[in-house]
Amino acid sequence: MDDMKLTALLGPAEAPPASDPRFVLKVMARIEQRRFRRELAATVALAACAIVLLGIAAPMLEFTWHNSFAPYISNMAILITLISITLAVPYFLPTRD
Repeated sequence: MDDMKLTALLGPAEAPPASDPRFVLKVMARIEQRRFRRELAATVALAACAIVLLGIAAPMLEFTWHNSFAPYISNMAILITLISITLAVPYFLPTRD
């Protein structure tokens, strides 16, 4: 059918709205929730990997730390390094949209 024929059949009172704001908001919310879940899963997976790697490497790191440069560097330097790595990794490995 032609658009003119459909318009004539529906009439001016039954014309569909140009857009449905509630539907648009629902779709946008669903997309954002999906993106949030994906980013949360990536963050949890990254944290789990970091925990496993630290658990594996901790004995070696502790031995090296106590026998070499432990008296010269404070624990604050370690904390700042770990925090900066944690904050920088999501920027280097972004999630896909």
